Amino acid sequence: MIAYYFKQFKPRAKILILDSKDSFFEQDLFQDAWSRHYPGMIEWLPGQFTGGIQAVDVKGRVVKTAGGTFKAAVANIIPPQMAGELARRAGLVDQSGWCPIDPLTFESKLQPGIYVVGDATSAGDMPKSAFVTNSQAKVCAFAIATALAGSEAIEPHLFNTCFTFLAADDAVSDAISFKATAETIKISEILLSAVGEDAELRRQVVRTANGWYDAFTHDVFG
Repeated sequence: MIAYYFKQFKPRAKILILDSKDSFFEQDLFQDAWSRHYPGMIEWLPGQFTGGIQAVDVKGRVVKTAGGTFKAAVANIIPPQMAGELARRAGLVDQSGWCPIDPLTFESKLQPGIYVVGDATSAGDMPKSAFVTNSQAKVCAFAIATALAGSEAIEPHLFNTCFTFLAADDAVSDAISFKATAETIKISEILLSAVGEDAELRRQVVRTANGWYDAFTHDVFG
């Protein structure tokens, strides 16, 4: 989206991504879109090249990595992710930095009677997205209601749906279903957009994404 803005209003601007990883989800789709929509504007440097960020000079607007120094007009530094301070103070976080949960109910493994959903959780293969949190919350609510009623537990149904706009008329999607066991949560089925899809199909995904957003926000907020 930043590249989309730059292409219209700052066409000489460049986006440099200093990644701590050597790959990322849907990498082929993103890199294909970068080359088609924003040629020469986006450069991705993997962790094996940069060695990771070592220091940031805010005054000089300089980012220092093990592999070199980069000067930026604007830099967005994302620190190592972990559960929030509230979760840590409540004793819900283990050595991983996240909150271990029962995959079937989302009850904390460290603090019985407390349930955790969303980004703070250590939830197996589930990504940290708004749709995932919504899916987890529904399973969690059923689990709490079942426990209060003394009813037999039901098998949780967990899903994720995500849409990514690559340009105004070009979007991709993924739909993932998950299987929860007593030990963890694993992907059971995944459907992804593919490189080389017809332009009309991508425009259809744009329309679907807009409809999904309306339905999802209504589901969350009423």
